[in-house]
Amino acid sequence: MNRLLPLLLLGGLLAAPAAAQVDLSSGPVRGQLYPRDLVTGQATATVAGNVTQGGWAAVRLEVTAGGRPHFDQSHPLQYVNGAAPFSFAPVIQAGLVEYQFKLFLQGGGLQQQVGFVGHVVCGDVYLIQGQSNAVAGDGHGEGLANAESQSRWTRSFGTGALAGTADKPYWYLADGETGTAEGSVGGWGIRLAQHIVERVGVPVAVLNGAVGATPIKWHQRDDLDHENLGTNYGRLLWRARTAGLDQHVRAVLWYQGEADGATPYSEYLYWFRELRDDWLEDFPATERIYVFQIHDGCGVNGMGIREIQRQFADRFPGLSVMSTAGSGGHDGCHYRYSGYRELGDRVARLVGRDLYGLPMPAAADAPNIRSARFTSAARDEIALDFRDPLEVLHLDPGIEAYLQVSGPEVVTQASAGPGTLLLQLSGPTAATRVSWIGHEKGGPWIRNRLGIGALTFDVPILP
Repeated sequence: MNRLLPLLLLGGLLAAPAAAQVDLSSGPVRGQLYPRDLVTGQATATVAGNVTQGGWAAVRLEVTAGGRPHFDQSHPLQYVNGAAPFSFAPVIQAGLVEYQFKLFLQGGGLQQQVGFVGHVVCGDVYLIQGQSNAVAGDGHGEGLANAESQSRWTRSFGTGALAGTADKPYWYLADGETGTAEGSVGGWGIRLAQHIVERVGVPVAVLNGAVGATPIKWHQRDDLDHENLGTNYGRLLWRARTAGLDQHVRAVLWYQGEADGATPYSEYLYWFRELRDDWLEDFPATERIYVFQIHDGCGVNGMGIREIQRQFADRFPGLSVMSTAGSGGHDGCHYRYSGYRELGDRVARLVGRDLYGLPMPAAADAPNIRSARFTSAARDEIALDFRDPLEVLHLDPGIEAYLQVSGPEVVTQASAGPGTLLLQLSGPTAATRVSWIGHEKGGPWIRNRLGIGALTFDVPILP
């Protein structure tokens, strides 16, 4: 199987035969990822409880790291009313190593093993939310995401299914293909995690709570019951809290908006602000939010939600917007694995730079327009100035058809210079706005040197 089999455990660590001997209150479970402290790179995997069978002199905990001794300590037992409390606090280190925990009872020259848990790691935590392109399942049956990116170092907890969230509180290997089944994280989610594992050398837990065809209002929190399992927000929060991850989420990644194609700008902005504020309250360690600007298609025509998403980075500190333009593999609504793979590569560059300090080229960001202006007195030529004045932009043949002004005139020629596009119009215009609208599936794109398509836009033209 491609997932860790869930192991039913009493109180986390002990297998059923030991139930009459030890009552455990704290301890790891099979496959668990402990979030690391970002200063020390460590986590404390507390093992505590009570020995409930008399006659034992001590309890011993042995921890190995990759098969090598790591922690070995005994705790003398003092019984009070038939129970002897104990507590161990082994520290584990973030890195590509699995820890195994063994618990023993000792007395009268005898030692009896009463518990065993393996596949425990220490690393970082990410959340994914949105609709079907955040689910990012293998809709084309290609079977490529897991073959390329699945790893023993990438984990997930529970299921993103609409029902039965609380029925499967186990750890799994992250799965990049199965939609909302146990351990599902999606094609671009598993690709992102692979980059972190390989470049940073730490395990990664990804929890994906996305559900297809859902508008942004459907993702909102029940403010009277944050963990309401009848809500999408509550199910993801419950999973994060149950797994002990909610206080350690490093970033939230959001791909949603197709279902809100007709929603007014102001309404979508309001609901996103509410959602963002709730994330920052319930996941207080969040360092950054990453938003994918939705692709043209899937019922979304014109600019709609895309322009307000482009503006998110200007409105919300600690937020980055990544383009989906030019990612390839788009079928008109969803993506083949090649497209999800590319999206994972794109956002991984930003995460690597922002959260891990990895060196990345300036072209890791999606090209984003700063302003548009007329450059001729006749108003028949427009310059599009981008945020990076030195960025080299590449125009695919035929791009003119997808650059439009708010008038009857058309763009007859487009050329690129450092950080600027120059548009020649078919004649003088009274237009007040200019748009780069993108298109469904394949076609001509505006790209930077890493192949990242420019964020689509609809902006005013300055005199």
